[in-house]
Amino acid sequence: MGRFGQMGWLAALVLVGACNVDPGHPDQDVAYRLGDDGDANSGERGNVKISEVMWAGSVKNDGTWDPTDVFIEVRNEGSRPLNLSGWHLDMRGTREVGYILPETDRKVDVGEHVIFAAKDTGCFPNADFILKGLEFSFNDAFYLTLRDRDEHLIESGGSRSVEPFAGGYDLVRARSMERGELMFGGRGTDPHAWHHYNDGEVDKPNNDLVAENCNQRTLASPSRANSPDYSGAFASGSLE
Repeated sequence: MGRFGQMGWLAALVLVGACNVDPGHPDQDVAYRLGDDGDANSGERGNVKISEVMWAGSVKNDGTWDPTDVFIEVRNEGSRPLNLSGWHLDMRGTREVGYILPETDRKVDVGEHVIFAAKDTGCFPNADFILKGLEFSFNDAFYLTLRDRDEHLIESGGSRSVEPFAGGYDLVRARSMERGELMFGGRGTDPHAWHHYNDGEVDKPNNDLVAENCNQRTLASPSRANSPDYSGAFASGSLE
């Protein structure tokens, strides 16, 4: 190849390179939310689990049942603290309703359980967040979907057509529906991944955030690790 041929080849390469500059991110793309300056975090599938649902209401020690005193608990199973501001919680089944998690500068630490309660004037006065309008159609099917602020799917739980997998009110006590803490591959839509709150003998009671005037008949573990599952219906074990 002659001298002039080489120069022409190099000029062509420069021209091609100039035409392929990095276009950057399209304006319509949503940037990954890092949660800086109190902003919400983006989520990843499975990094937040729906871990407990108190759908049956609460019962005071005097027997008064309040079907509107309900909560949903989530657990951060990711590798970093998360701000859940503006995340979406949708309910399908008998009720069809969507909720937006409240704006906050609080982050949910790794491994932390937090609850979104309908109110803080009932049996769960220490609710981490109040989700106004939260309610369940008693004993009817519910399917919960958790999405981050940009509506990326994070977690689902329950069923659109089957009655609640666990929990309930037996005219004396109310129990929550709890997710197994140590599981291998369990999904929130699997019935065997859930169990009734168990008030059996344990080393450390986990119902300390249920109001004192309710803790005899309202069996739940709000903002605490879930009770053991003694049913044997699902694989579980220690981390050792």
